[in-house]
Amino acid sequence: MHDYFNTKGKELTYTERQLIERWHNKEKLSNRQIAQRLNKAPQTIHHELKRGQVQLKTKTKYSATHAQEYHSANKSHCGRHSKLTPNLNETISAGVRDKKSLEVILQELTGVCLRTLYHWVDKGWLDVKYHHLLYPHYKKAKKLRKIQPKRPYGLSIDQRPEEINQREAFGHWEIDTVLLTKEKNDCLLTLTERQTRFEIIRLIPDKTSASVNRALLTLQEEVQFKSLTSDNGREFARLHEVVPCPVYYCHAYASFERGSNENHNRMIRRFLPKGTKQTTVQAVAKIETWMNHYPRKMFKYQTPFQMYRGG
Repeated sequence: MHDYFNTKGKELTYTERQLIERWHNKEKLSNRQIAQRLNKAPQTIHHELKRGQVQLKTKTKYSATHAQEYHSANKSHCGRHSKLTPNLNETISAGVRDKKSLEVILQELTGVCLRTLYHWVDKGWLDVKYHHLLYPHYKKAKKLRKIQPKRPYGLSIDQRPEEINQREAFGHWEIDTVLLTKEKNDCLLTLTERQTRFEIIRLIPDKTSASVNRALLTLQEEVQFKSLTSDNGREFARLHEVVPCPVYYCHAYASFERGSNENHNRMIRRFLPKGTKQTTVQAVAKIETWMNHYPRKMFKYQTPFQMYRGG
């Protein structure tokens, strides 16, 4: 039985090649003797000496440096070639700059998977980096116990019918406000239809119940409200005065109970980050249109507008 082994993946190192050069050129050891010292097969040494030969003026000899360069050149050609092309790079990078997620960008591509896109971003092979992606850092959600609000304004979300909870019917909305700055300034009133994820955004002068109610009175002329679900902010304390439908209030510190609306608020932050001092009605309308025409994975990449029109 042979007392050597050559496990797959155990290539000769540069140090071993230098030893081969010394033993073969200077000490004139045979291939079998060199193989025994390195614990390799004699055939391995034979092939190595053949690949590492260099031609001198009168003779040929083994060069460890030449053999290592030859090995490195061969290794560079191993493995599958990347599918990334300049055009593909431009398409993906442009989509990320246009506030699209990689899942949505993937629908425009063929021959690659989502994991590949993330791999290219992680490796830095694209013009956009990891921090350019939407929500690049995720934290594990804490388990919060449900706390009843100190001042209940109306019906608790616990009383909301299962039909609304399961999103089986159209016309049930989640409502919230989005502040642009901590200073007293314009803010956004956002409403998300639970079944279709259709979004309505209105710019209101301040975060008061009077401003919220005025906006809702105007909206009722064009939108059907079967129910509203809100948090316990004071701006929503008088919703029952203007909407002829049930209003359900979430538990304190449980924004996840209006998850669709909260997620849409994060989408708005792509365009209006915290600290935005000014915006216009036209800019808000443009964001609303963009969100309602953004493909959603949950709808097999149909848009909320398509779902809303079908509703």
